[in-house]
Amino acid sequence: MSPRTLTLATALSVALAGTTGLAQAAQRDENALFGGEDDKPAAQADMPGESPTTERPSDDEVFGEEPAPSAAADASNTGDATERQPPLTPAPPEPGDRDSQALSGPGTRSAFDSEEAVDDPLKIGGQFYLRGFAAATEGTSFGDTSFSAPTLVDGYFDARPMDRLRGFVVGRLSYDPTVATQTGATPNNAPSNPRVLLDQAWLRFDIERTVFLTVGKQHVKWGTGQIWNPTDFLSPQRRNPLAFVDLRTGVSMLKVHVPWEATGWNFYGIAVMDDLGTDAGALLDNTGGVPRSGASDPVNRLSRIGGALRAEVVLGPAELGASAVAQRGRKPRFGLDFSSALGPVDIYGELGIKKGTERPLYRIPEGTTFEEILQDTSLVEAYVPTGLTPQVTSGANYSFAYGDSDIAVLGIEYFYNSTGYTSSFGYPYLIAQEAFQPLYLGRHYGAAYLFLDRPGSLERTSFNFFTLSNLSDKSYISRINVTHRALSYLTVEGYGAVHYGHKGGEFRLGFSVPDTVINGQPVQGFKLAAPTFELGAGLRISI
Repeated sequence: MSPRTLTLATALSVALAGTTGLAQAAQRDENALFGGEDDKPAAQADMPGESPTTERPSDDEVFGEEPAPSAAADASNTGDATERQPPLTPAPPEPGDRDSQALSGPGTRSAFDSEEAVDDPLKIGGQFYLRGFAAATEGTSFGDTSFSAPTLVDGYFDARPMDRLRGFVVGRLSYDPTVATQTGATPNNAPSNPRVLLDQAWLRFDIERTVFLTVGKQHVKWGTGQIWNPTDFLSPQRRNPLAFVDLRTGVSMLKVHVPWEATGWNFYGIAVMDDLGTDAGALLDNTGGVPRSGASDPVNRLSRIGGALRAEVVLGPAELGASAVAQRGRKPRFGLDFSSALGPVDIYGELGIKKGTERPLYRIPEGTTFEEILQDTSLVEAYVPTGLTPQVTSGANYSFAYGDSDIAVLGIEYFYNSTGYTSSFGYPYLIAQEAFQPLYLGRHYGAAYLFLDRPGSLERTSFNFFTLSNLSDKSYISRINVTHRALSYLTVEGYGAVHYGHKGGEFRLGFSVPDTVINGQPVQGFKLAAPTFELGAGLRISI
C-alpha cells in the first residue's frame, strides 16, 4: 500500500471512530455545565453491583437542577467544590503507562504517529433557554402588567485527551427583547443587551493520582442549605432558590483537592483570583443582571488574591464540613455545615460567621416615614456591628413513597440572620442606599416545600411547591414549579406564584412617597406597587 493510500485510510478510520463516539455521547451531563450537585465524599459513593432500590430524588432534582449522574458515570463531570475526582483505586501505573508518561514521564509521541488515535477527545454542546415572565401588581391594568422574555444560549467545549487531563469552556450569550438594546458603555452601569459572558474556563489534572488540581474559572458551591446558603463563600452572587436552573457564573481560582480515600475525607486549598464581594452579593438571574458588588475592585495585585480552606469528613451517618475564606479588603469568614440521617428524616444545617459587616447597617426611629428621612437624613444612624455576626440555617426533609412507585419529599427550613431587620418600615430607605438584599434582609425566615417526582401516570412531569416567608415582617410568597420532559432533549417549564401577607414586607413590597420639598426645591413623589402574582414559562434544550 502506498504512503498516500495509507494516510487516507488512517484518516478515514479516525473520522469513523469519532462519529461513533459522538453518537454514543449525544446526551450531555448537564451537571458539568451548570455547576452540578454536591457529590458526597468518596466513601459514600454507591457500590457497583448493588440491587436497585427506590431512592429519594436528589437535592438537585428537588431544587431545580438536572438529575445527578449514576455511580457508574464519569464522576469528574461536575464543577463543584465537593466533586468526585477520577477514580482513586486503580493500581499504580505500570512502566510505560501512557497517562503516567503524559503527566510526569518523558515526551510522548503523537497519537496519530503511533496509530493510537484518541476516541472522541472533544465534545461540543450547550443549552438554549427561552423564557417568558409576567408579574402583576396592585392597581395595574392587564395591559400594563410587566413582561420580560430573556433568551440564554450556553455553548461548551469539553476536551479530554486522556482520563487524567480535561479542559472545559462555557460561553454564554444573553438577550432580552423587552429591554432596550445597549452596547458598549451604558448609563448607570446597566448591563449591555445583548451580553456575552464567560461562565467557565478551567483545566483539570492530577499529580500521581493523589493531588487533583483545577485551574481557571469554575463553579464551587459550599454548604448544605437548600434555600439559604450562608457558607457559600466562593460565589459573589446569591443563588435564586426558586429558579429552575442556577445561572450564576463561575469564579476564577486555583483549587487543590487532596482526598483521603481510606476514610472518605476530603481536603481543599483554594487561591481566588476574583473579588468575593460583600455580605450578600447580588441575588440575580444571570441573564445580564445587576453588576455585583466589588466589580470595581478587581484582583490585579498579588495582595488581593484570596485564600480558602475546607475539610469534609464522614463520621458515621454524618457528613461534616469546615471552611474559611480570607481576602484583603474583606472580612474573614468561617463556616461549619453538616448533613445526616436521623431515622427516616434527613437533617442538615450550616453556620456562617464573621466579625461585623462589610457595609453599614441603619437604625431608623420607629414610625419615621421616608418623607421625613428625605427632609432630615440625620434621623438615620449608620453603624457597623463590632461583635460576631452569625447566620444560621437548619432544615429537615422526609422522603416517602405513595402509590405503587411514586416518591415525594417534604421539607422545612429556617434561617436566622443576626444582621437582619425586624420590621419593614425602613425598606424604602434601604432601597435608596442600595442596601436592600433580598432573602438576606430580615432577621428570621422560614420555608416549606413539597416535591412530587413523576406522580402517577405522569412519567415525565415533576412538581415542586414552595412557600417562603420573611417571619420578621410577615410577608410570604408561594410558588409552584412544573417541569415536563417533552422530548429527549426538550424540557418544558412553567410556574405560578402569589404574594401575600403584610403590605410593605419583603415579599409584598409596596409603598408610596408623596411630593415633598427639600432645601426649598420640590421633589416629585413616587409609588412602588405591591406585587400580587407571577406567571412564567420556559423551553430548554440541552445537548
